[in-house]
Amino acid sequence: MEMIRKSVLVLFAFVLVVCAVYANAASENFKKGLQFYRAGDLDAAAASMQSAIDEDPNDAYANSWLGFIRLKQNKPAEAVAPLQKASELLPKDAEVWTNLGTALLLIGENQKAADAYEQALKLRPTSAEIIYNLASVELKLGHPDKAEKLLRDAAARKPNDANIQNNLGLALQQQGKLDEALTVFKKASSLDSNNPSILLNLGLAQKEKGDLAGAKQSLQRAVAAGKDNYYAHLALGEIYAKENKVDEAIKEYAAAANLKPDQFTPNYNLGVLYARQNKHTLAIDAYSAALKAKPTDLETMTGLGWSLFKAGKQQEAIKQLKVVIDQDASYVSAHRRLAAIYTAQKDAAADADSRRSLRDLAIAEWQTVVKLDPKDVNARINLGNLYLEARDFDKAAAEYKAASNLDSKNPQAKLGLGLILVEQEKFYDAITLFRDLVKSNPNLAAAYNNLGVALEKVGRKDEARQQYQKALKIDPNYSDAKYNLDRLGQ
Repeated sequence: MEMIRKSVLVLFAFVLVVCAVYANAASENFKKGLQFYRAGDLDAAAASMQSAIDEDPNDAYANSWLGFIRLKQNKPAEAVAPLQKASELLPKDAEVWTNLGTALLLIGENQKAADAYEQALKLRPTSAEIIYNLASVELKLGHPDKAEKLLRDAAARKPNDANIQNNLGLALQQQGKLDEALTVFKKASSLDSNNPSILLNLGLAQKEKGDLAGAKQSLQRAVAAGKDNYYAHLALGEIYAKENKVDEAIKEYAAAANLKPDQFTPNYNLGVLYARQNKHTLAIDAYSAALKAKPTDLETMTGLGWSLFKAGKQQEAIKQLKVVIDQDASYVSAHRRLAAIYTAQKDAAADADSRRSLRDLAIAEWQTVVKLDPKDVNARINLGNLYLEARDFDKAAAEYKAASNLDSKNPQAKLGLGLILVEQEKFYDAITLFRDLVKSNPNLAAAYNNLGVALEKVGRKDEARQQYQKALKIDPNYSDAKYNLDRLGQ
Protein backbone atom coordinates (compact mmCIF):
# COMPACT_ATOMS: atom_id res chain seq x y z
CA MET A 1 0.00 0.00 0.00
CA GLU A 2 1.21 3.49 -0.76
CA MET A 3 2.66 5.48 2.11
CA ILE A 4 1.67 8.99 3.11
CA ARG A 5 4.37 11.40 1.97
CA LYS A 6 5.75 13.88 4.47
CA SER A 7 6.88 17.44 3.90
CA VAL A 8 9.64 19.23 5.79
CA LEU A 9 9.56 22.97 6.36
CA VAL A 10 11.86 25.59 7.81
CA LEU A 11 10.44 29.09 8.15
CA PHE A 12 12.44 32.15 9.06
CA ALA A 13 12.12 35.87 8.59
CA PHE A 14 14.60 38.67 7.84
CA VAL A 15 14.76 42.34 8.68
CA LEU A 16 14.79 44.99 5.95
CA VAL A 17 16.72 48.15 6.88
CA VAL A 18 15.42 51.57 5.82
CA CYS A 19 18.00 53.64 4.00
CA ALA A 20 19.24 56.89 5.42
CA VAL A 21 18.03 60.07 3.74
CA TYR A 22 20.66 62.38 2.30
CA ALA A 23 19.13 65.67 1.25
CA ASN A 24 22.27 67.71 0.67
CA ALA A 25 23.15 68.06 -3.00
CA ALA A 26 20.45 65.57 -3.90
CA SER A 27 19.05 65.73 -7.42
CA GLU A 28 15.49 66.75 -8.11
CA ASN A 29 14.62 63.24 -9.27
CA PHE A 30 16.02 61.83 -6.02
CA LYS A 31 13.92 64.27 -3.98
CA LYS A 32 10.81 63.38 -6.00
CA GLY A 33 11.54 59.72 -5.43
CA LEU A 34 11.60 60.28 -1.67
CA GLN A 35 8.31 62.18 -1.86
CA PHE A 36 6.68 59.39 -3.84
CA TYR A 37 8.04 56.81 -1.40
CA ARG A 38 6.66 58.68 1.60
CA ALA A 39 3.31 58.90 -0.18
CA GLY A 40 3.32 55.15 -0.66
CA ASP A 41 3.68 55.24 -4.47
CA LEU A 42 6.51 52.74 -4.88
CA ASP A 43 6.30 52.54 -8.68
CA ALA A 44 6.68 56.29 -9.09
CA ALA A 45 9.41 56.34 -6.43
CA ALA A 46 11.38 53.67 -8.27
CA ALA A 47 10.98 55.50 -11.60
CA SER A 48 12.26 58.75 -10.10
CA MET A 49 15.26 57.03 -8.50
CA GLN A 50 16.04 55.37 -11.82
CA SER A 51 15.91 58.79 -13.50
CA ALA A 52 18.36 60.10 -10.91
CA ILE A 53 20.70 57.20 -11.69
CA ASP A 54 20.33 57.80 -15.42
CA GLU A 55 21.49 61.37 -14.81
CA ASP A 56 24.37 60.24 -12.61
CA PRO A 57 25.17 56.48 -12.52
CA ASN A 58 27.44 57.15 -9.52
CA ASP A 59 24.68 58.64 -7.40
CA ALA A 60 25.25 56.37 -4.41
CA TYR A 61 22.09 57.34 -2.55
CA ALA A 62 19.82 56.96 -5.56
CA ASN A 63 21.27 53.48 -6.13
CA SER A 64 20.82 52.61 -2.47
CA TRP A 65 17.23 53.83 -2.40
CA LEU A 66 16.31 52.19 -5.71
CA GLY A 67 17.53 48.87 -4.35
CA PHE A 68 15.60 49.37 -1.12
CA ILE A 69 12.40 50.27 -3.01
CA ARG A 70 12.75 47.22 -5.26
CA LEU A 71 12.92 45.09 -2.13
CA LYS A 72 9.78 46.76 -0.83
CA GLN A 73 8.15 45.91 -4.18
CA ASN A 74 9.20 42.27 -3.71
CA LYS A 75 11.53 42.51 -6.72
CA PRO A 76 14.81 41.30 -5.21
CA ALA A 77 16.40 40.39 -8.55
CA GLU A 78 16.01 44.03 -9.63
CA ALA A 79 17.39 45.24 -6.29
CA VAL A 80 20.75 43.49 -6.53
CA ALA A 81 22.46 45.64 -9.20
CA PRO A 82 21.74 49.08 -7.66
CA LEU A 83 22.64 47.79 -4.18
CA GLN A 84 25.89 46.31 -5.43
CA LYS A 85 26.69 49.66 -7.05
CA ALA A 86 25.79 51.45 -3.81
CA SER A 87 28.06 49.12 -1.81
CA GLU A 88 30.98 50.06 -4.07
CA LEU A 89 30.24 53.76 -3.68
CA LEU A 90 29.38 53.57 0.05
CA PRO A 91 31.54 50.73 1.39
CA LYS A 92 31.07 51.86 5.01
CA ASP A 93 27.28 52.08 4.89
CA ALA A 94 25.87 49.22 6.98
CA GLU A 95 22.32 49.71 5.66
CA VAL A 96 23.48 49.23 2.06
CA TRP A 97 25.30 46.00 2.91
CA THR A 98 22.30 44.74 4.92
CA ASN A 99 19.82 45.34 2.11
CA LEU A 100 22.23 43.85 -0.42
CA GLY A 101 22.44 40.76 1.75
CA THR A 102 18.65 40.54 1.87
CA ALA A 103 18.31 40.89 -1.91
CA LEU A 104 20.91 38.17 -2.47
CA LEU A 105 19.21 35.93 0.08
CA LEU A 106 15.86 36.28 -1.66
CA ILE A 107 17.27 35.23 -5.04
CA GLY A 108 19.00 32.19 -3.53
CA GLU A 109 22.56 33.53 -3.47
CA ASN A 110 22.99 32.45 0.13
CA GLN A 111 26.76 32.55 0.48
CA LYS A 112 26.98 35.97 -1.16
CA ALA A 113 24.20 37.10 1.18
CA ALA A 114 26.20 35.89 4.18
CA ASP A 115 29.26 37.77 2.92
CA ALA A 116 27.22 40.98 2.60
CA TYR A 117 25.73 40.61 6.09
CA GLU A 118 29.20 40.00 7.51
CA GLN A 119 30.36 43.26 5.97
CA ALA A 120 27.38 45.00 7.58
CA LEU A 121 28.15 43.40 10.94
CA LYS A 122 31.77 44.61 10.84
CA LEU A 123 30.39 48.13 10.55
CA ARG A 124 27.70 47.63 13.21
CA PRO A 125 28.77 44.76 15.48
CA THR A 126 26.06 45.46 18.06
CA SER A 127 23.09 45.52 15.65
CA ALA A 128 20.63 42.81 16.64
CA GLU A 129 18.92 43.13 13.25
CA ILE A 130 22.09 42.45 11.27
CA ILE A 131 23.08 39.60 13.59
CA TYR A 132 19.59 38.16 13.09
CA ASN A 133 19.79 38.39 9.30
CA LEU A 134 23.22 36.74 9.19
CA ALA A 135 21.93 33.95 11.43
CA SER A 136 19.00 33.41 9.06
CA VAL A 137 21.41 32.88 6.16
CA GLU A 138 23.52 30.49 8.23
CA LEU A 139 20.35 28.45 8.74
CA LYS A 140 19.85 28.45 4.98
CA LEU A 141 23.45 27.35 4.47
CA GLY A 142 22.99 24.42 6.86
CA HIS A 143 25.07 25.88 9.68
CA PRO A 144 22.65 25.75 12.66
CA ASP A 145 25.51 25.82 15.18
CA LYS A 146 26.75 29.16 13.82
CA ALA A 147 23.16 30.40 13.67
CA GLU A 148 22.56 29.45 17.30
CA LYS A 149 25.61 31.41 18.48
CA LEU A 150 24.55 34.48 16.52
CA LEU A 151 20.92 34.27 17.63
CA ARG A 152 21.83 33.90 21.29
CA ASP A 153 23.82 37.13 20.88
CA ALA A 154 20.83 38.81 19.19
CA ALA A 155 18.45 37.51 21.88
CA ALA A 156 20.67 38.94 24.61
CA ARG A 157 20.37 42.34 22.91
CA LYS A 158 16.63 42.04 22.17
CA PRO A 159 15.21 39.44 24.59
CA ASN A 160 11.57 40.17 23.68
CA ASP A 161 11.92 39.83 19.92
CA ALA A 162 9.66 36.96 18.82
CA ASN A 163 11.35 36.47 15.45
CA ILE A 164 14.77 36.08 17.04
CA GLN A 165 13.33 33.47 19.42
CA ASN A 166 11.62 31.69 16.51
CA ASN A 167 14.83 31.35 14.51
CA LEU A 168 16.78 30.33 17.60
CA GLY A 169 14.23 27.54 18.00
CA LEU A 170 14.88 26.45 14.41
CA ALA A 171 18.64 26.46 14.95
CA LEU A 172 18.25 24.30 18.06
CA GLN A 173 15.79 21.93 16.37
CA GLN A 174 18.12 21.41 13.41
CA GLN A 175 20.85 20.35 15.83
CA GLY A 176 18.59 17.80 17.51
CA LYS A 177 18.12 19.93 20.63
CA LEU A 178 14.37 19.42 20.52
CA ASP A 179 13.50 20.11 24.15
CA GLU A 180 15.40 23.41 24.10
CA ALA A 181 13.78 24.28 20.78
CA LEU A 182 10.29 23.69 22.19
CA THR A 183 11.01 25.98 25.12
CA VAL A 184 12.20 28.72 22.78
CA PHE A 185 9.28 28.30 20.33
CA LYS A 186 6.86 28.58 23.26
CA LYS A 187 8.57 31.79 24.37
CA ALA A 188 8.34 33.13 20.80
CA SER A 189 4.63 32.28 20.73
CA SER A 190 4.06 34.03 24.07
CA LEU A 191 5.72 37.15 22.64
CA ASP A 192 3.64 37.06 19.43
CA SER A 193 0.67 34.80 20.06
CA ASN A 194 -0.96 35.13 16.63
CA ASN A 195 2.12 34.80 14.44
CA PRO A 196 1.25 31.92 12.06
CA SER A 197 4.88 31.08 11.26
CA ILE A 198 5.83 30.80 14.92
CA LEU A 199 2.74 28.70 15.66
CA LEU A 200 3.57 26.47 12.70
CA ASN A 201 7.14 25.91 13.85
CA LEU A 202 5.95 25.21 17.39
CA GLY A 203 3.42 22.70 16.04
CA LEU A 204 6.01 20.97 13.89
CA ALA A 205 8.38 20.68 16.85
CA GLN A 206 5.58 19.29 19.04
CA LYS A 207 4.77 16.77 16.30
CA GLU A 208 8.41 15.71 16.14
CA LYS A 209 8.39 15.30 19.92
CA GLY A 210 5.31 13.08 19.69
CA ASP A 211 2.97 15.55 21.39
CA LEU A 212 0.26 15.20 18.76
CA ALA A 213 -2.43 16.87 20.88
CA GLY A 214 -0.24 19.93 21.43
CA ALA A 215 0.81 19.91 17.79
CA LYS A 216 -2.77 19.89 16.58
CA GLN A 217 -3.66 22.78 18.86
CA SER A 218 -0.70 24.87 17.65
CA LEU A 219 -1.28 24.03 13.99
CA GLN A 220 -5.00 24.80 14.21
CA ARG A 221 -4.09 28.17 15.72
CA ALA A 222 -1.63 28.69 12.86
CA VAL A 223 -4.40 28.00 10.33
CA ALA A 224 -6.72 30.42 12.11
CA ALA A 225 -4.02 33.10 12.28
CA GLY A 226 -3.02 32.87 8.63
CA LYS A 227 -5.59 32.15 5.94
CA ASP A 228 -3.03 30.74 3.49
CA ASN A 229 -1.05 28.52 5.87
CA TYR A 230 -0.35 25.68 3.43
CA TYR A 231 2.20 23.94 5.63
CA ALA A 232 -0.04 23.95 8.70
CA HIS A 233 -2.78 22.19 6.73
CA LEU A 234 -0.20 19.73 5.42
CA ALA A 235 1.12 18.93 8.91
CA LEU A 236 -2.41 18.57 10.31
CA GLY A 237 -3.22 16.18 7.49
CA GLU A 238 -0.22 14.06 8.38
CA ILE A 239 -1.20 13.92 12.06
CA TYR A 240 -4.80 12.94 11.28
CA ALA A 241 -3.62 10.29 8.83
CA LYS A 242 -1.31 8.88 11.49
CA GLU A 243 -4.28 8.73 13.86
CA ASN A 244 -6.30 7.00 11.12
CA LYS A 245 -8.79 9.88 11.10
CA VAL A 246 -9.13 9.69 7.36
CA ASP A 247 -11.95 12.20 6.86
CA GLU A 248 -10.11 14.84 8.90
CA ALA A 249 -6.86 14.13 7.06
CA ILE A 250 -8.58 14.48 3.69
CA LYS A 251 -10.06 17.82 4.74
CA GLU A 252 -6.62 19.18 5.64
CA TYR A 253 -4.85 17.83 2.55
CA ALA A 254 -7.65 19.19 0.36
CA ALA A 255 -7.20 22.62 1.96
CA ALA A 256 -3.45 22.43 1.27
CA ALA A 257 -4.07 21.34 -2.32
CA ASN A 258 -6.50 24.22 -2.85
CA LEU A 259 -3.85 26.67 -1.66
CA LYS A 260 -1.09 25.14 -3.79
CA PRO A 261 -2.71 22.96 -6.48
CA ASP A 262 0.59 22.35 -8.26
CA GLN A 263 2.26 20.76 -5.22
CA PHE A 264 2.89 17.03 -5.20
CA THR A 265 2.52 16.08 -1.53
CA PRO A 266 -1.10 17.04 -0.73
CA ASN A 267 -2.41 15.62 -4.00
CA TYR A 268 -0.50 12.36 -3.61
CA ASN A 269 -1.72 11.94 -0.03
CA LEU A 270 -5.29 12.66 -1.11
CA GLY A 271 -4.94 9.90 -3.70
CA VAL A 272 -3.78 7.43 -1.05
CA LEU A 273 -6.57 8.32 1.36
CA TYR A 274 -9.34 8.36 -1.24
CA ALA A 275 -8.17 4.94 -2.42
CA ARG A 276 -8.25 3.73 1.18
CA GLN A 277 -11.90 4.80 1.31
CA ASN A 278 -12.59 3.09 -2.04
CA LYS A 279 -13.37 6.49 -3.57
CA HIS A 280 -11.32 5.66 -6.60
CA THR A 281 -12.73 8.29 -8.95
CA LEU A 282 -11.53 10.96 -6.53
CA ALA A 283 -8.25 9.09 -6.10
CA ILE A 284 -7.71 9.14 -9.86
CA ASP A 285 -8.10 12.93 -9.92
CA ALA A 286 -5.73 13.37 -6.98
CA TYR A 287 -3.06 11.04 -8.36
CA SER A 288 -3.33 12.75 -11.75
CA ALA A 289 -2.77 16.15 -10.11
CA ALA A 290 0.25 14.78 -8.23
CA LEU A 291 1.72 13.45 -11.47
CA LYS A 292 1.63 16.94 -12.98
CA ALA A 293 4.16 17.90 -10.31
CA LYS A 294 6.20 14.66 -10.56
CA PRO A 295 5.36 12.99 -13.89
CA THR A 296 7.71 10.02 -13.37
CA ASP A 297 6.97 9.18 -9.72
CA LEU A 298 6.58 5.40 -9.81
CA GLU A 299 4.56 5.10 -6.61
CA THR A 300 2.02 7.64 -7.81
CA MET A 301 1.81 6.07 -11.26
CA THR A 302 1.18 2.68 -9.65
CA GLY A 303 -1.47 4.10 -7.33
CA LEU A 304 -3.20 5.65 -10.32
CA GLY A 305 -3.12 2.33 -12.15
CA TRP A 306 -4.76 0.50 -9.25
CA SER A 307 -7.46 3.15 -8.79
CA LEU A 308 -8.22 2.99 -12.50
CA PHE A 309 -8.77 -0.75 -12.13
CA LYS A 310 -10.94 -0.37 -9.03
CA ALA A 311 -12.98 2.27 -10.87
CA GLY A 312 -13.72 -0.25 -13.62
CA LYS A 313 -11.24 1.10 -16.17
CA GLN A 314 -9.35 -2.16 -16.55
CA GLN A 315 -7.56 -1.59 -19.84
CA GLU A 316 -6.45 1.89 -18.81
CA ALA A 317 -5.16 0.41 -15.57
CA ILE A 318 -3.15 -2.26 -17.36
CA LYS A 319 -1.73 0.31 -19.76
CA GLN A 320 -0.76 2.59 -16.86
CA LEU A 321 1.00 -0.20 -14.94
CA LYS A 322 2.86 -1.31 -18.06
CA VAL A 323 4.15 2.25 -18.42
CA VAL A 324 5.56 1.96 -14.89
CA ILE A 325 7.18 -1.37 -15.67
CA ASP A 326 8.62 -0.04 -18.91
CA GLN A 327 10.15 2.79 -16.89
CA ASP A 328 11.54 0.45 -14.22
CA ALA A 329 11.16 -3.29 -14.72
CA SER A 330 12.33 -3.94 -11.16
CA TYR A 331 9.57 -1.89 -9.53
CA VAL A 332 7.81 -4.70 -7.70
CA SER A 333 4.68 -2.80 -6.63
CA ALA A 334 3.60 -2.35 -10.26
CA HIS A 335 4.08 -6.07 -10.93
CA ARG A 336 2.00 -6.89 -7.82
CA ARG A 337 -0.86 -4.69 -8.99
CA LEU A 338 -0.72 -6.02 -12.54
CA ALA A 339 -0.65 -9.61 -11.27
CA ALA A 340 -3.68 -8.93 -9.08
CA ILE A 341 -5.56 -7.43 -12.02
CA TYR A 342 -4.86 -10.41 -14.28
CA THR A 343 -5.90 -12.75 -11.45
CA ALA A 344 -9.19 -10.88 -10.97
CA GLN A 345 -9.84 -10.85 -14.71
CA LYS A 346 -9.15 -14.57 -14.86
CA ASP A 347 -11.71 -15.21 -12.11
CA ALA A 348 -14.30 -13.17 -14.00
CA ALA A 349 -13.59 -14.66 -17.44
CA ALA A 350 -16.61 -16.21 -19.14
CA ASP A 351 -14.87 -18.89 -21.21
CA ALA A 352 -12.12 -21.42 -20.64
CA ASP A 353 -9.74 -20.04 -23.25
CA SER A 354 -9.85 -16.52 -21.82
CA ARG A 355 -9.46 -17.91 -18.32
CA ARG A 356 -6.42 -19.93 -19.37
CA SER A 357 -4.81 -16.99 -21.18
CA LEU A 358 -5.31 -14.64 -18.24
CA ARG A 359 -4.06 -17.28 -15.84
CA ASP A 360 -0.82 -17.49 -17.81
CA LEU A 361 -0.43 -13.70 -17.68
CA ALA A 362 -1.10 -13.72 -13.94
CA ILE A 363 1.41 -16.52 -13.35
CA ALA A 364 4.09 -14.62 -15.26
CA GLU A 365 3.53 -11.48 -13.18
CA TRP A 366 3.42 -13.32 -9.84
CA GLN A 367 6.62 -15.13 -10.83
CA THR A 368 8.23 -11.74 -11.40
CA VAL A 369 7.02 -10.54 -8.00
CA VAL A 370 8.51 -13.61 -6.29
CA LYS A 371 11.77 -13.13 -8.16
CA LEU A 372 11.99 -9.47 -7.12
CA ASP A 373 10.74 -10.09 -3.57
CA PRO A 374 11.26 -13.75 -2.53
CA LYS A 375 9.78 -13.06 0.92
CA ASP A 376 6.39 -11.94 -0.39
CA VAL A 377 4.08 -14.52 1.22
CA ASN A 378 0.96 -13.29 -0.54
CA ALA A 379 2.61 -13.54 -3.95
CA ARG A 380 3.66 -17.12 -3.30
CA ILE A 381 0.17 -18.11 -2.18
CA ASN A 382 -1.40 -16.49 -5.25
CA LEU A 383 1.13 -18.25 -7.46
CA GLY A 384 0.40 -21.52 -5.69
CA ASN A 385 -3.34 -21.06 -6.26
CA LEU A 386 -2.79 -20.50 -9.98
CA TYR A 387 -0.55 -23.54 -10.29
CA LEU A 388 -3.17 -25.59 -8.42
CA GLU A 389 -5.85 -24.42 -10.82
CA ALA A 390 -3.57 -25.42 -13.71
CA ARG A 391 -3.13 -28.81 -11.97
CA ASP A 392 0.63 -28.30 -11.71
CA PHE A 393 0.68 -29.77 -8.22
CA ASP A 394 4.45 -29.89 -7.74
CA LYS A 395 4.89 -26.18 -8.46
CA ALA A 396 1.82 -25.33 -6.37
CA ALA A 397 3.15 -27.32 -3.41
CA ALA A 398 6.56 -25.66 -3.71
CA GLU A 399 4.99 -22.19 -3.47
CA TYR A 400 2.71 -23.10 -0.57
CA LYS A 401 5.64 -24.63 1.33
CA ALA A 402 7.78 -21.59 0.65
CA ALA A 403 4.96 -19.40 2.00
CA SER A 404 4.66 -21.60 5.12
CA ASN A 405 8.40 -21.40 5.69
CA LEU A 406 8.16 -17.61 5.57
CA ASP A 407 5.04 -17.50 7.78
CA SER A 408 4.36 -20.73 9.62
CA LYS A 409 1.01 -19.48 10.93
CA ASN A 410 -0.39 -18.49 7.54
CA PRO A 411 -3.56 -20.56 7.04
CA GLN A 412 -3.85 -19.91 3.30
CA ALA A 413 -0.70 -21.87 2.54
CA LYS A 414 -2.00 -24.84 4.54
CA LEU A 415 -5.36 -24.60 2.79
CA GLY A 416 -3.58 -24.86 -0.52
CA LEU A 417 -1.51 -27.86 0.56
CA GLY A 418 -4.69 -29.57 1.76
CA LEU A 419 -6.40 -28.98 -1.59
CA ILE A 420 -3.45 -30.54 -3.38
CA LEU A 421 -3.87 -33.66 -1.20
CA VAL A 422 -7.56 -33.77 -2.14
CA GLU A 423 -6.75 -33.45 -5.86
CA GLN A 424 -4.15 -36.22 -5.49
CA GLU A 425 -6.81 -38.35 -3.75
CA LYS A 426 -4.83 -38.47 -0.53
CA PHE A 427 -8.01 -37.89 1.38
CA TYR A 428 -6.98 -39.11 4.83
CA ASP A 429 -3.85 -36.97 4.76
CA ALA A 430 -6.06 -34.04 3.75
CA ILE A 431 -8.48 -34.74 6.60
CA THR A 432 -5.62 -34.71 9.11
CA LEU A 433 -4.27 -31.45 7.73
CA PHE A 434 -7.67 -29.71 7.71
CA ARG A 435 -8.49 -30.93 11.25
CA ASP A 436 -5.23 -29.42 12.49
CA LEU A 437 -6.04 -26.23 10.60
CA VAL A 438 -9.50 -25.75 12.16
CA LYS A 439 -7.99 -26.30 15.61
CA SER A 440 -5.48 -23.51 15.06
CA ASN A 441 -7.91 -21.32 13.08
CA PRO A 442 -11.41 -21.95 14.47
CA ASN A 443 -12.92 -19.03 12.56
CA LEU A 444 -11.62 -20.00 9.14
CA ALA A 445 -14.71 -21.00 7.17
CA ALA A 446 -12.73 -22.36 4.20
CA ALA A 447 -10.96 -24.88 6.45
CA TYR A 448 -14.31 -26.39 7.58
CA ASN A 449 -15.60 -26.46 4.02
CA ASN A 450 -12.47 -28.20 2.73
CA LEU A 451 -12.53 -30.65 5.62
CA GLY A 452 -16.12 -31.42 4.63
CA VAL A 453 -15.05 -32.08 1.04
CA ALA A 454 -12.31 -34.50 2.18
CA LEU A 455 -14.70 -36.31 4.55
CA GLU A 456 -17.29 -36.61 1.80
CA LYS A 457 -14.67 -38.18 -0.49
CA VAL A 458 -14.23 -41.06 1.96
CA GLY A 459 -17.97 -41.54 2.37
CA ARG A 460 -18.40 -39.78 5.72
CA LYS A 461 -21.29 -37.62 4.56
CA ASP A 462 -22.82 -36.89 7.96
CA GLU A 463 -19.52 -35.55 9.24
CA ALA A 464 -19.07 -33.62 6.00
CA ARG A 465 -22.51 -32.04 6.43
CA GLN A 466 -21.56 -30.89 9.93
CA GLN A 467 -18.42 -29.19 8.60
CA TYR A 468 -20.36 -27.37 5.88
CA GLN A 469 -22.80 -26.16 8.54
CA LYS A 470 -19.92 -24.88 10.69
CA ALA A 471 -18.51 -23.03 7.70
CA LEU A 472 -21.87 -21.33 7.07
CA LYS A 473 -22.25 -20.45 10.72
CA ILE A 474 -18.98 -18.51 10.45
CA ASP A 475 -19.80 -17.04 7.04
CA PRO A 476 -23.49 -17.30 6.07
CA ASN A 477 -22.67 -16.01 2.56
CA TYR A 478 -20.01 -18.62 1.83
CA SER A 479 -21.25 -19.91 -1.54
CA ASP A 480 -19.05 -23.04 -1.76
CA ALA A 481 -20.24 -24.34 1.61
CA LYS A 482 -23.86 -23.50 0.79
CA TYR A 483 -23.62 -25.36 -2.52
CA ASN A 484 -22.05 -28.40 -0.84
CA LEU A 485 -24.66 -28.47 1.90
CA ASP A 486 -27.54 -28.09 -0.55
CA ARG A 487 -26.08 -30.88 -2.65
CA LEU A 488 -25.95 -33.24 0.33
CA GLY A 489 -29.26 -32.07 1.70
CA GLN A 490 -29.76 -30.20 4.95
